[in-house]
Amino acid sequence: MIMKVFNKGQVVIPAAIRHALGIDVGDMLDVRFDAGEKAIELRKVEIYEAETLAGSLAKYGRDRAFPSRRTMNEVLRKGMGSET
Repeated sequence: MIMKVFNKGQVVIPAAIRHALGIDVGDMLDVRFDAGEKAIELRKVEIYEAETLAGSLAKYGRDRAFPSRRTMNEVLRKGMGSET
């Protein structure tokens, strides 16, 4: 299958592949690069490990309330795609 690379290096994963792998909007993908093979491998992340969240709660401190468990779960479900 041949795909086009758009500006900003974006590539569209065809719908048939997304459906087969159960990839939805907001899902996290682990990207691995094999320089020897000149290949990129994408894997759907099923469990968010602590290292993927590093720093995401840094804005909370003494002057700002820590988010509730419900809020954190909602953010994780959205894939933190809009987090800045």
